[in-house]
Amino acid sequence: MRIALFSEVYWPMVSGVGVTLLRLTEALRARGHEVRVYSATYPLPPGVPDRPEVHRSPSVPFFLYPDVQWAFPRLREIVEDLARFQPDIVHVATEFSLGIAGLKAARQLGIPLIASAHTDYDQYAARYGVTWALRAGWHYLRWFYGQAHRVLCPSRIYEQTVHRHGVTHTGIWSRGVDPQVFSPGFRSEVYRTGFGVGRDDVLVTYIGRIAREKNLGLLLEAWEQLAPERGGARLVLVGRGPLEDDIRRRAIPGVHVTGLLQGPALSAAYASADVFAFPSATETFGNSLLEAMGSGLSSLVAGSGGVLEFAVHGENALLVQPDSTAAIATALRRLLADGDLRRRLGEGALRTARSRDWGAVYDGLLRDYAEVVAARGQTRAA
Repeated sequence: MRIALFSEVYWPMVSGVGVTLLRLTEALRARGHEVRVYSATYPLPPGVPDRPEVHRSPSVPFFLYPDVQWAFPRLREIVEDLARFQPDIVHVATEFSLGIAGLKAARQLGIPLIASAHTDYDQYAARYGVTWALRAGWHYLRWFYGQAHRVLCPSRIYEQTVHRHGVTHTGIWSRGVDPQVFSPGFRSEVYRTGFGVGRDDVLVTYIGRIAREKNLGLLLEAWEQLAPERGGARLVLVGRGPLEDDIRRRAIPGVHVTGLLQGPALSAAYASADVFAFPSATETFGNSLLEAMGSGLSSLVAGSGGVLEFAVHGENALLVQPDSTAAIATALRRLLADGDLRRRLGEGALRTARSRDWGAVYDGLLRDYAEVVAARGQTRAA
């Protein structure tokens, strides 16, 4: 099968969506499929060429989220490139300018279209103070998703959200975890001692976007409240985002910000921690939580959104009231003090991760692709 993907975010931009689509591209190619990706233009790492499957559109930083590029697609150029590629299906993973370009190009060329939803716009609007835009926003999203034969959601929970807004022609494209990449076997004492973590000290980590919608402000408030009782514990934030420099400037005792880590360094960052703190209430799935579970970590998790698809209180995580500093502090206090609790939750986390196989996820996605292509063929015949 030949698949064309459209997304504003893709390598080298690191985000949940970007990483998911890069992993998808590599998995599809490993299975013998051909993939062409239409994305925005991002600065490449020094000395590193662009990936051969990518077609770049001119772009500028998005004013609300400067490390995300807003693309200005040249439709004629995209249509010509897409015609040369001759895809069986177009998959739009964005509702913005590149999604519109993918929709128009697919329509011009008569190619079946599938969409995937990745962002909880209701939650993001609340975090960024633009709830006034939601009514018009969902009016647009109903129109946009209405152009696709099917809209794939990352979890049943987020699927219910889009159903409430009138988008009902949906399916599930879930997420998995690779045990060759995320495993307790990557635990590193060198990594731990680099942050001054002693043998009996607890290392708490967050891994993901360093951004407002992830509720890191509440985690840091809870951390400061526990200062008199947390001893030699350390909090390590791994990732990149708009709040990164501000948190560094605050120089909160016991808090470290590593920036972006990838490959073996990322595997070690997960496995070398004792507790994974995930206060975000905006997740449509929660990729990094599943990766933490694959690394055998006990977790503190905001009980909201797509994480509820696989996070179970007392079995593989402690679920806390969303958007509450007090709830985070209470759960963090328990996890810092109780090694047996951390061990039990870590064991439950590993069981959960082992049930989430990427192979089954991609099998399901390819079935969705094939069904959309077949349905388009039946429509043409009719």
